[in-house]
This record gives sequence, structure tokens and C-alpha cells, in this order.
Amino acid sequence: MEIISKAMLYGFLKVAQSYKKSFEKDLECAAQKNDQLLMEIIKKNAGTAYGKKYDFQSIDSPQKFKKTVPLTQYEDYKEYIERMAKGEENVLTSEKVEYFGVSSGTTGNQKLIPVTKSSRKAISRYMGLLTQGVLYENLSNKWTYGRGLNLIGMRGSGKTEGGIPICAGTAGGMKSMEKIFTYIWTTPVEVLKQGEKFDVNYLHLLFALMDRNLMYLSAAFIPSILDLLRCLESKWADLVEDIREGKISQKILLSDDLRNKLQKKIKPNPKRAEELEREFKIGMEGIVTRIWPKCAFIWSVSGAGFKMYLEKVKKYTLDLPIYCGTYAATEGLIGVELGLNKATYVAAPKSVYYEFIHEDDWEAENITTYNLEELRVGEKYEVVITNNAGFYRYRLGDVVKVVGYCGKTPEFEFLYRKNQLISIIAEKTSEQAVHQAITETFKHLGIELIDYTVVADIDISPGRYVFFVEVNNIEKLDKNKAEKILESKLGIANPRYEQFRKSMKIGHVSLELVKPGTFDSLKVLLVSKGASRNQVKIPRVVNRDDLVSFLKSNTYSAEVKSYIKIS
Repeated sequence: MEIISKAMLYGFLKVAQSYKKSFEKDLECAAQKNDQLLMEIIKKNAGTAYGKKYDFQSIDSPQKFKKTVPLTQYEDYKEYIERMAKGEENVLTSEKVEYFGVSSGTTGNQKLIPVTKSSRKAISRYMGLLTQGVLYENLSNKWTYGRGLNLIGMRGSGKTEGGIPICAGTAGGMKSMEKIFTYIWTTPVEVLKQGEKFDVNYLHLLFALMDRNLMYLSAAFIPSILDLLRCLESKWADLVEDIREGKISQKILLSDDLRNKLQKKIKPNPKRAEELEREFKIGMEGIVTRIWPKCAFIWSVSGAGFKMYLEKVKKYTLDLPIYCGTYAATEGLIGVELGLNKATYVAAPKSVYYEFIHEDDWEAENITTYNLEELRVGEKYEVVITNNAGFYRYRLGDVVKVVGYCGKTPEFEFLYRKNQLISIIAEKTSEQAVHQAITETFKHLGIELIDYTVVADIDISPGRYVFFVEVNNIEKLDKNKAEKILESKLGIANPRYEQFRKSMKIGHVSLELVKPGTFDSLKVLLVSKGASRNQVKIPRVVNRDDLVSFLKSNTYSAEVKSYIKIS
């Protein structure tokens, strides 16, 4: 199998390198390529219900498109999507809907996003081909054509009334690759198809540890990599024993059928077990490249609010490069990272049609949108897309900052989602500002911050920010001192917050300390309520009553709080 795997990956890489060269040419004429894409989409969908409503037949330029079709949000499509879910065709798109992708479900009600063959391919070409070309260009001296450990599953969530499959966007894309899984990833397809009823990380690790030549670790978001490595740290002894004896621990609850299928793929390997045990006994510092000496990179989104997780991952990986790959949503691929350790993305002119709204115009009555070549470096914009699956001038809600140009194509950094702003009166503190304030506070205190989220408490007057935080060394925390520092840091991160604090229109910030494991349990709760395991992440601003109640129920009791120093 190893020979077949290497041959397949070699051929795949050759195609990827060719695709990267083509992409680089597109960057020199991005606006032209993007306009061409728009006109293809309009022509293809002129006969749909939506196309007839807005007279797509008469649209002969991007300028007329903007004048004819309004800016939209998800609510504008709900009635159309309900019709499509029942099986009606030619509603938003002339193409057949392959499946409905679901949003992560982290911050609110899940959305059903139609995915067609062309919209899926528009994403997969960039995610599968271009990213491989970028990685090889940066890591050619370490390239081994080895397999990777992939944490993204492919379990569906059922079907609509009309029989159309529903699944996470990442899972939907995975299904098209099922036949080659064995040759590119170590985890058996049987595991990737399972739900959330067992310790899937243990199985990911078991099969990956048996492959000494593992080339990379991959997950949608860096917190999943951290969860995996923490599982490795706590359960390495059981994993080593299973590899030594060629079995799966009975501590892992599996159906008899699944256990039997997986057991056939495992053989005793005392030599590998001995090698692993020796490395684990040395410690977990830099363990990844000690147990997988050919591991060349981690492939996972790690920018914006994920930076605190990345710092914790480095305990296990040291200087192993991080590749964010792509900036994408279920609705479409927005950008591609063209280097390592950057977490910035170049727009992909043939993926979606782009428009951008400058931050000064977000609430304006008559909104002006800007095209790819019209963006100014250093400015912030909301992303608007028209995709291949029936969304037109769709306000994605993502805010990006333009950091430069690659050829004639903007390169940007993802900052935050607009619905992740917290605001008591009108100060509008962004997720980015919240992250900056809380992480700098605990860095100043010298106390490790495990995780956090914030709630706008308007049950008292004036309203205030309440931070729920999980920390190590809680006995060292001076709560009042921490709140004073956090107050100061919030004022620096958002001067409008400081302005309203001085006028007493916002109350003093409050810290609520939660019990160990609370945020891990919060992720489990989110998954149980429909969030995708592949995409679940801690919301930095919480406004759902069920999540607020959960957090409050996991704060320390008055008895435990008695040993926390109150100045």
C-alpha cells in the first residue's frame, strides 16, 4: 500500500504544482477573472426563480448586477431554501443541490447552505490542489509523500424532506474523496464516518502512531489539534500497550461490529511500542517530531482568536510549521494562504465573486461596495460574495483587514465575525479586542489562561461585561486585581469602551471563574445541540441563554471562592 500511496501522492502533487502556476497568473488579472466568474454565474442561473425575480437575463455587467440585485443576508433566502429542501429545483440555482451544508452552530441557529457540484469543485480545487502546491514549494526539502493524520470526519446529519443529504460543509467535501482515504490518511474510513459516541481522538492516535513515517497533522481549527495532543499526553500508556499487543483498549466503547472491523487493521508491533514508550518517558516537550520524525507541518487554521491555542500546541510541536491553508465558509472559499505561519489569505478570483463593504458603511442606508482592485491596505471590510450555489451579494458577516497585495489581488487577515461583537450601549467591542484584552491581562498576571468567553450582562444597570474564564493556578489569582487590569486593557483595545466607562454608562467588568474542564464540556454541549464536531469552536461572545446558563452553573461555589484572594 505504501508504494501505491506514494505514487498517488506524487501524481497528485504534479497536478497541484501546475494548478499553482495557473493561480499565480490569475493574480495578475484578478478583477477580470472575477468579473468573468460573475457573468458565468448570472447566465447559468437566469432561468431560476431568483434569476427571474431580478431579471438576470438583462444583466450584462457587474455594474448592472449591483444596481439590479440587492445585498442579502441568510434570512432573505430562508423561503427559497425551504422550497429547495422539499425537492423543488431551479429555485436559487439551475444546478442540482448535492447536499445542504450546515453552519457550525456555535453562535446561533444552524443555517442550511446549498452546495452544488460546481460550488463544491470551486472549493476543492483550491483546498486540495493549490494548497498542496504551496506546501511543496515551502517544504520541498522535507517532502516524503507520506500520509497524514486527518481529524475531519464525514458523518452526515440526515436528509431534508425532499431527500437531500445534510452535513457539515467539510464533511460534504470529504465524501467525494472516500475512495482514496486509505492512501492519504492513517485513520480508517470507518472511524471518519462515526458520530460522537466514543473517544475518536484515541482511535486517530492509535492508527497514526503505528505509522512512523507520518508527514503531517490536519484539522479544521487548531483547538482540535490541541485536544488531540492532550489526549496523547494523558493516554499514551494505553496507546503504547495497544500497539504492543495489536488491540484496541476495552476502555474505548465501540460497537462489536466497528471493533471487529478496526481490529482486522491492527497487528502487534512490540518494536514500535518500545520506541514510543521510550520517547514518552522523556516527556511531552516536542513529542510530535520525536514520535513522528518525518512530520513536516501542521495543517490547521490558527489565526485570529485561535492564537492562544497555538501557543499551547507549541509545547508538543516546538517550531513545526503551521499552515492555515484556506479561509473558507460553507458558502464558499474566500482566500488561500500562500506561505507558512502567516495566517493571511490571498483572494481566489475563480472561487466566488467578491464585493467588500468598508467599515464606515456597514450601517449606511445606501451602501457602496468595492471590488478586488479597489481595496486599501490597512482598511477593514465586510466580505460580500456571490457563489456557484445560489447566494447573490451575500453579506457573509466576516470582517477582514487588507494587509497587502499579491500581484493585483488583495491579501487579507480575518479579524472576526460581526455577530461576535459585544456591546452594552454603542461601544461595539470586537472579538479581536476582547481577545487582546483578556490574553494580555493573564499574561501580565503570569497565570495560564485555559479558555474564556464573555457575556453582555444587562440584567443590572448599568450593564457590564462578564468574562467566564478557566485558568491554571487559581489559588494565585487576585480577582480584584485581575478585574482592574482587564478594565484597563479593554479601554486600550477599544477606546469607546473606556469613554463609556468614564461616563458610567457601562459598569465595571466582572470575572467569573469556572471549574476545570468547563470549556471542553461546552464544546460537547454545542455538538449535542447540532454543531459540527469538525467545526465546533468556543464562541468568544455568548448571547444564547442556554450557554450562559451552562457557564453560570459551572462557576465555583461560594465555598471554593473563599480561598480566592479578594483585595
